[in-house]
Amino acid sequence: MVSGLPFPFGIERSRETWDKLIKRYGDIAILRQPGLPDRWCAAMISALTPEERLGRAGNPIDRRYLISAFAPDTGLLLDPEPSEKDTLITFVLDDDGNPLPDSSGNLQEDERLRLVAPPGRAGPSRNELYWRLDVRG
Repeated sequence: MVSGLPFPFGIERSRETWDKLIKRYGDIAILRQPGLPDRWCAAMISALTPEERLGRAGNPIDRRYLISAFAPDTGLLLDPEPSEKDTLITFVLDDDGNPLPDSSGNLQEDERLRLVAPPGRAGPSRNELYWRLDVRG
């Protein structure tokens, strides 16, 4: 039976909570897709893969990242949304969490991680609170 009540926690407030958690415990990264400009994102590695939760051995190079629904440079929702065509690029960071430039001024990439499954929405209906990305190094 549907009560007719709206989502009890408020979508925007829940998105902001997830955004703060991911930024606090994660790092800055970019989503790169051919033909599109790079998109900054906040990314946090998740401890377990779905296979490990089901009791199966997971591929040690497979990881799951949680990505904030908000772009850290604009504060707006990621546009375009993450896609299986994206590559997640992480950076070498200093002690304050800022990407370190190399001697020529370019940011030092730590890893290029390709998506091995379509991005998963986390949240009610189509109102994502954050994104789940399964990646392989």
